[in-house]
Amino acid sequence: MSQLESRPNYQQVIDQLDLIAALADFDPVVIGTPPLGIAVEGSDIDIACSESDLGVFAEIIQAKFGRHHAFEIRDIQHLSEPACVAKFHALAWDIELFCQTMPTREQWGARHFYIERRLLKLFPALKSKVIALKQEGIKTEPAFAQLLDLKGDPYEAMLELEPLSDEALTKLMPEL
Repeated sequence: MSQLESRPNYQQVIDQLDLIAALADFDPVVIGTPPLGIAVEGSDIDIACSESDLGVFAEIIQAKFGRHHAFEIRDIQHLSEPACVAKFHALAWDIELFCQTMPTREQWGARHFYIERRLLKLFPALKSKVIALKQEGIKTEPAFAQLLDLKGDPYEAMLELEPLSDEALTKLMPEL
């Protein structure tokens, strides 16, 4: 049995740790591969958050989750918008809490998640192909971009799909 198969379901972990309630003040949104059904060995649980004062976020997260195995928290300044990222291990999963000062649903991670969810709903055949690329070590957005034959930076190219209608997305879809 693989590590992925032996771990509890990601939603059970979120529920057991009461993560959404614990993060309620930070407008949490569960993003990433598990809720998309494309998790592979090594996938983690990602939760995007928002807080106008990243120092406040760091203090509260340290107090609530600092006891967990492999807890670490750091500031990231190289993004267009500063971020605070906390990571820890619990119930056989790595969990990452990503916070920026901008509203959660405007953050790149959440925006990528929403377009990926939409694409998987429109084109179910994408799922197995994305998983196969991820198993080869390709990150999620580059995997989608490769399959959709998107040019340029895969993270930016995925965001360019947001405003497109389902019909327009269908026209972009190569034969799978």
